[in-house]
Amino acid sequence: MPQPSPASKWLSSPASYLALGLLATLILLITSGLLPVKAKAKSPAPLHSTTMMAFNPYPMMVHPIRIGLTVRSPMARVAVWQQGAVFVDGRPIFVLKPGLVYAITPGKITELATGTAVAIPYDRRTVVSAPDFRVWTANRWYRGCLEIINMPSYVTAVNLLDLEEYLLGVVPSEMPSSWHLEALKSQAVAARSYAYAHMGSGSKWKSEGFDLVPDVRDQAYKGLAAEAQSTFVAVHATRGLVLKDSGQVKPGFYRATVGDSEFENLNIRKSVVSQSTMEKITGVKDIVGVTVRQWDGIGNAVRVAVMGTKGGREVDGIALAKMLNFSTPGILDVHEEGNNWVFTCRGPGNGSRGLSQHGANKLAKGGWRFDQILQQYYQDSDGKLRLDFMPGYHAMSAARPMHLHKPAPKKTVNYTKGPLIETAPQPQQQGEKEKEKETVKDDTNFTP
Repeated sequence: MPQPSPASKWLSSPASYLALGLLATLILLITSGLLPVKAKAKSPAPLHSTTMMAFNPYPMMVHPIRIGLTVRSPMARVAVWQQGAVFVDGRPIFVLKPGLVYAITPGKITELATGTAVAIPYDRRTVVSAPDFRVWTANRWYRGCLEIINMPSYVTAVNLLDLEEYLLGVVPSEMPSSWHLEALKSQAVAARSYAYAHMGSGSKWKSEGFDLVPDVRDQAYKGLAAEAQSTFVAVHATRGLVLKDSGQVKPGFYRATVGDSEFENLNIRKSVVSQSTMEKITGVKDIVGVTVRQWDGIGNAVRVAVMGTKGGREVDGIALAKMLNFSTPGILDVHEEGNNWVFTCRGPGNGSRGLSQHGANKLAKGGWRFDQILQQYYQDSDGKLRLDFMPGYHAMSAARPMHLHKPAPKKTVNYTKGPLIETAPQPQQQGEKEKEKETVKDDTNFTP
């Protein structure tokens, strides 16, 4: 007769009945919810996890334009308004949290609040973006996304966005948004023409990987904080329009009245004059300062103050430029470098005078339309200047000629003496209010 196994003996014992009863009771309590069970806590996702909604890092663009914001710097600080990511070759590798600042240095990105860092490869297409296409760098918020040029010794942060959205941050940075709408429209066309003519192969910055810079060397561009309703209307009312001469886009050079200086966007040249030459020409010994005191309506320096250790004098700017063999009397700025004086001057040509912003506002108040204002400042003697649409705006593409008649002004205006001058009103636009509030924020406590 076979012997029963140990398992069989245990199952037939009273102890087995007690154990099975307790197990059944426990299962009943758990399934009924009377005995809560604490779930095992999930480990938090790492900082560089890509567990986020996928999105295209590039905004919709008809004419992409690249603005160099932080150029050849050891570090670029970035942030996003919504949760975003760092993309390498189109693949997200690093989640960016809203409200935090990240430092991009050669080869890595670091969350400043925690010090956590992730490597990013060199010589790869690296993009900082968010679904709302609002990005922060160089202490400003911008539309679009950021392309990061990541090199072993430096990084460059480039704002990539559509040309029309770029203009939303340019026009109010260059002209007070409280000015007449027709003047703002003329500024929008001039700025668009300048930008389009200097994109891609036409850019002096192409070797750096971008088209323009956001300051005096090209056009003032102050991003989202500068935007205003009136300039938004001006940009959209002239959407796609540029100046063309003999079929080619004509750079819209102009004399600025708002922004970082008085000479935004002009065809700028620099000339170096020795201290001894300046002393000989001006008759002032031991010169310690040279300052432009007054410009005329087309940007010519008419009064220049020369200061020496034992006194100084004021000289005629036009005569001074001629004696120094400058191509034009458009002296915009002077500063000292060692034993030399460096003159920043407006170059010749490119629509001769360019747009006078004060004059444009004066004409707009006199009843002129924006296309008539542009004709006043950019039309050459051959009469070939036209307003036309950029490629990509074919639904509106028929070139239309500039209006050659001038409306009867609402007040007396002398058209024979060139651009008109008036004192700029105190800007009251949104951008100015934002600028007053603008402060440098602590990196680790950044609030968008």
